[in-house]
Amino acid sequence: MQEGREFASMGPTSRVPRVRHEGKDPVGRSMEYHRPGSLSHACDLLRTLGPDAVPLAGGTDVMVDLRRRTLEPRHLVSLSGLEELREITCQDGSLRIGALVTPAQLSASEQVSLSRPELLDAVGVFGTPQVRHRATVGGNLCTAASCGDLAPLLLALGARVVVVNPDGVQELSLEAFFGDHRETILEPGHLLAEVILPERVPGEGAAYQAFGLRATNFITVASVASFLRSEGGRCTAARLALGAVAPTPMLVPAVEDGLVGGSLGDDDLAEIGAVAGRAATPISDIRGSAEHRRELVERLCVRALGIARERAQ
Repeated sequence: MQEGREFASMGPTSRVPRVRHEGKDPVGRSMEYHRPGSLSHACDLLRTLGPDAVPLAGGTDVMVDLRRRTLEPRHLVSLSGLEELREITCQDGSLRIGALVTPAQLSASEQVSLSRPELLDAVGVFGTPQVRHRATVGGNLCTAASCGDLAPLLLALGARVVVVNPDGVQELSLEAFFGDHRETILEPGHLLAEVILPERVPGEGAAYQAFGLRATNFITVASVASFLRSEGGRCTAARLALGAVAPTPMLVPAVEDGLVGGSLGDDDLAEIGAVAGRAATPISDIRGSAEHRRELVERLCVRALGIARERAQ
């Protein structure tokens, strides 16, 4: 489906019964829990309940927000019954990753290791082992946190996402999926269903490099993801994405102009590192100053591009 096209019809809404329970959230507030049995029913339910409902995937972010009272929904809509969102498949030159796939599943997947082994760079620094078995790819993207480890690499790899709502299905670029800080384009009734990546071909290389604080379970302070394609010793395509240094994960468009057509020498990579550092718009907080983050971006950029260059060769 082309970018910007209208939603295609999903057909009649499924009437699979849902599980519903009254209960309390982690700090004792009354809340209703729903567990729809199909994707179409989940979308229909979320649209009906509107802003008072929150979808629940792995819960690694939602449960924290409930405890902090930064999230106060009246309804939790569990996606745990949607088995079709737990699949990893290769089809027509694309790697398709369901929204409920966990980082641990990515690490163990033969399809991932053969089609996009670079994803393991991000999985390796993704939280703790417990979080890697509980968090989900879709949840990590829908949180839209700039410090997320999957988004920069997926951006650099040219990922597209599939969004479903009661009226249809839309495919769009991951870059277009993000809004402002911790915001996406999703509206009530919309769900991220799948991430689509082009399979790796000879001459391509990608890498993810991050600096984080182990004392806080490796919350990323700055990160860089790179993608290169080379032919005959010349760069034919390049993308660079940054994390934790802007309101959302971001691509650096100037990188393509600076690298394509060149020989990918060390001087080229150092120059692009400086470009990336200037493109970053970090803040200063308890984890690091804005100046420190820009310096990290430059160093991580050179390192990520160097690894991608080696993998491309």
